[in-house]
Amino acid sequence: MEERLKRFNEEFFGPSMEFFKLKYESIEKETIIFSCEFNEKCGNPMGFVQGGMISAALDDATSAAMISGYQEKKAPMTTDLHVLFHRPLALGKATMKVNLIKLGARSATSEGRIFNLEGKLVATLMHTAQPVDVA
Repeated sequence: MEERLKRFNEEFFGPSMEFFKLKYESIEKETIIFSCEFNEKCGNPMGFVQGGMISAALDDATSAAMISGYQEKKAPMTTDLHVLFHRPLALGKATMKVNLIKLGARSATSEGRIFNLEGKLVATLMHTAQPVDVA
């Protein structure tokens, strides 16, 4: 799985992943670590990262993990994203941790968590998807 995730940094880098500077970093036990960065275009009126931007970055990270978990033969067609926001996130760098909960034939579920530079939990995303064949 790690080799496939490393390829995301080079080969499968989509426009939203580029926008967030999403990068696979490592796997610690069964947790996949990504880094990202939120620029000034991600800001809300209060000067923090807008919640939809946080959701989109977590969606990208959890999707990349699912695609890798399916050995790039299936892609997640999202059916549900449930986000809990715990605290504001300052613009700049952040870390995301993803756990694959289920990679089934009919559904897939992953959990993504984003942390600020102090290591404090900012938001949690539960991502449910229907795996579809990659054309």
